[in-house]
Amino acid sequence: MSKEVILQAPIEVQLAISVINESTGQMGVATFSMPAGRYHDEASQRAQFAEFEKDHMPEGFRLMTKREWFNSKFGRCLDEVDESGTPQYIDFAMPGGNEWHP
Repeated sequence: MSKEVILQAPIEVQLAISVINESTGQMGVATFSMPAGRYHDEASQRAQFAEFEKDHMPEGFRLMTKREWFNSKFGRCLDEVDESGTPQYIDFAMPGGNEWHP
């Protein structure tokens, strides 16, 4: 017996997930769609996200850490240039600490 699908609104929700290839440093955004016509609570979004991470993550990629994501959105702060001309960066303060919170 199949579960009845109740349509709630004329909406489609797409989630954009920031990913990085650890070996190359290549950053990207993976997107996937939630089932159409429905409002999605946090629990259903987390379940879809976990399924994506487990079964559909692009080869060689992983989810960004909070620091990687923050730096990709807001950049890095140039501190100084060393004697060899190489720029040295410092990280901006990041709200909430270094860990993602459930």
